[in-house]
Amino acid sequence: MTLSKIIGITAAFALLGLGSVHAADAVKSSEVQKAERGWKPDVNQDGRISFEEFRAAGEKRMQKHFERMDANADGFIDQAEKQAMRDKWGEKRKVWGERCNKTDAVKTY
Repeated sequence: MTLSKIIGITAAFALLGLGSVHAADAVKSSEVQKAERGWKPDVNQDGRISFEEFRAAGEKRMQKHFERMDANADGFIDQAEKQAMRDKWGEKRKVWGERCNKTDAVKTY
């Protein structure tokens, strides 16, 4: 074997090793992110979600959702605001459907 082949093989193994380490880190960070997503309601960070924490998180989400629907911020959702939200959701679903039905598109779900 020549010196250039030995150097080439050594470099290839080194790159493969670095790539697998990077891939393992990416998977690990993805797992950490998934774990953290489910524990946002755990406000006191005790590793458990109490009913009060669960209820408060639900109310917070409902508040944000209501505020998005109540376009004129009068504290009520009228028929026009309700229809506007349906139209908006319909457009999003249409875009998602088109994206998912493309044969050459990369699926991200």
